[in-house]
Amino acid sequence: MSDIFISIRNQDDRAMTSVGGVAFVAIVRQDGTAIDRQTVSLRYADAQFANLPPGNYTAIAFHESVNPSEASQEVTLAADEILEVRFTYLEPERQLLRVFVQHYPFDSSAL
Repeated sequence: MSDIFISIRNQDDRAMTSVGGVAFVAIVRQDGTAIDRQTVSLRYADAQFANLPPGNYTAIAFHESVNPSEASQEVTLAADEILEVRFTYLEPERQLLRVFVQHYPFDSSAL
């Protein structure tokens, strides 16, 4: 099984947990159906969606006070990997700057 991590960062690559005291929400969808929804952690501004089967997913960051309020990224999760989806916001303007996706395959030779 594999994991998807969704994280929220500001323009300085610092954890952006909330805006106006309201936390960001991370959502994972598959085929248009929400699989899981989590409030990001208050320390690292991330959410882990563990033990997902390989396939196509949509990673979503949601907050009612940013623009856009819902940002999404289509991703493909392979077997035995961690997939990081990082949403970066320009904090003063509360606008989405970019989305970064990184694949980290499990090192099966280390087992």
